[in-house]
Amino acid sequence: MVGGSGLHLRVVVRAPVALAALTRISVTVVVMTTVAGCVYFNALYNSQRLFNRGRKQIEAGNEATGRSTLGISIEKAERILDRSPDSRWADDALSLIVRARLLREEWEEAAQSSRRLLQMAATSRDSARAAGYLGIAEGQLGNPELADSLITMALTVAKDRDERAALLLHRGRARLALDRLAEADEDLQAVSRLKKNWITPRLGRVDLLARTEQFDEAADEFARVLEVGTRAPEEQAVVEAAERLATGSAQTALRALAELESANLPSANLARLMKLRGDLRVRVGKPEEGKADYRRTTEIAPNSAAAVDAYYEQARLELEGAARPDDLEGPKVLLERAVRIPRARTVLELHDLLKAVRRSEYWIRLGDLGYMAAAEAARDEMRAPALARYLFLEYARKKPDDLWAAKAILAALDLTSVDSGPRSDGAVEQPTREELQRWLREDYRGTAYVQAILGGNSAEFTYEELETGLRRHMQRLVRLADQELTRRR
Repeated sequence: MVGGSGLHLRVVVRAPVALAALTRISVTVVVMTTVAGCVYFNALYNSQRLFNRGRKQIEAGNEATGRSTLGISIEKAERILDRSPDSRWADDALSLIVRARLLREEWEEAAQSSRRLLQMAATSRDSARAAGYLGIAEGQLGNPELADSLITMALTVAKDRDERAALLLHRGRARLALDRLAEADEDLQAVSRLKKNWITPRLGRVDLLARTEQFDEAADEFARVLEVGTRAPEEQAVVEAAERLATGSAQTALRALAELESANLPSANLARLMKLRGDLRVRVGKPEEGKADYRRTTEIAPNSAAAVDAYYEQARLELEGAARPDDLEGPKVLLERAVRIPRARTVLELHDLLKAVRRSEYWIRLGDLGYMAAAEAARDEMRAPALARYLFLEYARKKPDDLWAAKAILAALDLTSVDSGPRSDGAVEQPTREELQRWLREDYRGTAYVQAILGGNSAEFTYEELETGLRRHMQRLVRLADQELTRRR
């Protein structure tokens, strides 16, 4: 009894101690689990916060910053997976990684992570959502048939408006790649019904309609884009879509841009499209309307790249119609306005054209062979054929006995078809083609230039000798002009 009692006593005495110890261990485990859970939850929360920030940055046009923010989000989520791949937060972390990689357009990595997410899926809904992510990535990787199948599966469970819109957009693209155009069009229209202000599906539909030569509908869809308005990140896509539309039909593009003045667009975007409309109007033979659009462009966004281009095109049109030296003043003013815009510094053709105009003005003041130099610049650099013809003939009239008078008349003869005849302002009428030919026959038949055409020989100078001498004089005139322009600056 004593021993039994003693044993029993020890047991009775030690049992509370053991229970307390066990309780402490259990509490410690619970606390540790709870702490670990809090750590992972906080890490996931921070990763999600960064993901949302990066997504918004990309949507706002800060792509580089947004991609960097998403990269940090991915790193945090990957640490959760590495430390606790079987935790309750693992699938959430992996889902976030997939979505971030899709936003970063890392298609191969997004596909790999999506396949892993499929393996982790616990429900049919989870599987369908992972399939949607994989379908988007596969479509971008050039597997449209697989993308169509996977995205269709995802759409059976997708309820969120933004999620459905994204899936429909990518399925529409996949079906477009599969040449299932009617189905692709249905998907794109469905996206626009879900998100009326989303430009991307509308631009996709513009391309689809133009591809199927439904130009009127394409123009109407593009007009709706302008009504909705664009943000800076979408500007380039909108302009490119308009340019593609113009490639198929300039008239269709003009219809799409008909109400451009009332479009809901930031000034920079509006200026670019106004410049494009000006180009189209010139292309279809309406230069005065094109000039008006170029002027509007410079008024809408006076310091923009579009304004630089508009001034340049205005000057080009003015030069094409130039017929006398005084006509150089207008284009020169336009070009000088353009070069004062900071964005014009890198537009080399603009500076080259202005230099050609300024040189020509100097050469015309010099007279004599300066007329020849100015005429060649008008023909070859300024694309001003009527002015070039006038200057060639001015040289021949003022210097009829010079060695290169015949060359000037021949050059004017080549340009005679561009001359519209007598000017209404009372200026001296230019010779006709027949009169120029007679002038050459009667006064210059024995020159090397005319003999080169007739197949004879000149007794005085060879054609090559005359050309070499003229080039030497032209080079000297270029040096003199550049020295004068430098002195003025």
